[in-house]
Amino acid sequence: MIAYKFDWSILWGEWGLRLLDGAYVTVKLALLAMACAFVIGLLFGILRWIRNPVLERICWVYVEFARNTPPLVQILFWYFSATYILPHWLFDRMREIGFGFAAAAFALSIYHGAFIAEIVRAGLNSIGRGQLDAARTLGLDFAQRMIYVTLPQAFRVIIPPLTNEAVGLLKNTSLAMAIGVAEIAYQTKYIDTYTFRGVEALAAASVLYVLLCLVIAGVGRLASKRLSRHVDARRLVRAPRLLSE
Repeated sequence: MIAYKFDWSILWGEWGLRLLDGAYVTVKLALLAMACAFVIGLLFGILRWIRNPVLERICWVYVEFARNTPPLVQILFWYFSATYILPHWLFDRMREIGFGFAAAAFALSIYHGAFIAEIVRAGLNSIGRGQLDAARTLGLDFAQRMIYVTLPQAFRVIIPPLTNEAVGLLKNTSLAMAIGVAEIAYQTKYIDTYTFRGVEALAAASVLYVLLCLVIAGVGRLASKRLSRHVDARRLVRAPRLLSE
């Protein structure tokens, strides 16, 4: 058995900077894909929730196809097929921002948008029928009911699963290395190729992924706490004491 001698010093020079550059690309890709996936998921979740027979079938086809296809397959599909499927103006725009980056963001948006659509639909289904009837009685149209009554309550329910989906999306950005996107996993492979220090690079990459996921979890927890309707019992215990004083 050959003993492996660690050399962590490589992470403090040029190679460490490459990992940080990869982290920047990962964050940028995750933010873009998550924003697009949320818009897609919100749209298809609402369309499926209103139970229009035609729209519901279209949404069902998209959701089942997207979430039952591996994300790596979707990334490769859009990378090699975008030229033949997308309009020329959109293809040219993808080339301007980096074709591989745009293809990965497009694929991850579609893949995770399907899961977010189901999360949104479940959140909308959690709203009591009486509240919807009351809003309709007050004369609110569909858009007003969604903006002022339904969505604000649904967001309280869907924040935790949305946070989990964002964490999953961040980790799936590592699949973009297959098409040459210089994110964390790609930079790790690059360091291993030129320095033969893959263990150190993978350890540092793992730390970066954990830190980024913890940031997302913290933001989600803060948002859930701000929107939560639950009252802290400790405040209720302290309240009478404060009033008596």
